Amino acid sequence: MFLRTFFIGLFCLGLIGQYAVADQDVDSALLSTQDCLRRQNCDSANSPAGKAAHQQALKAVAGDAAKQQALYDLSADILPILVQQSGGDPAKMQAIIMKAQSDPAGFLESLPADIRAKIQTLSAEAGNVSAGQHR
Repeated sequence: MFLRTFFIGLFCLGLIGQYAVADQDVDSALLSTQDCLRRQNCDSANSPAGKAAHQQALKAVAGDAAKQQALYDLSADILPILVQQSGGDPAKMQAIIMKAQSDPAGFLESLPADIRAKIQTLSAEAGNVSAGQHR
């Protein structure tokens, strides 16, 4: 369950800043987007969609701000992988995102082992937090 929520949150977050500055080159836009994801310091993060994604990310980690930051950091780490998988094509990136929402396990397998391990650790920790809050 958490993995599905994680990927929904990830993609909402990724879409917040998805190359918000169109006149920058891809590398610069990628770095700006990663910074936005990690620090929530851009206009997109403060937009209604950004605020909604922020709340969804917080919900995904049962209200734990430290885990929410870990989720943002993972999102920023995954973004260049999405860019590479899509060849930088926003339409292809969107297609990957849509497919990942319906098959999060398949998307997880497409990620490097270190990223998968971070996701699985965060998933386990968030599951423990959720279980503790429901008692």
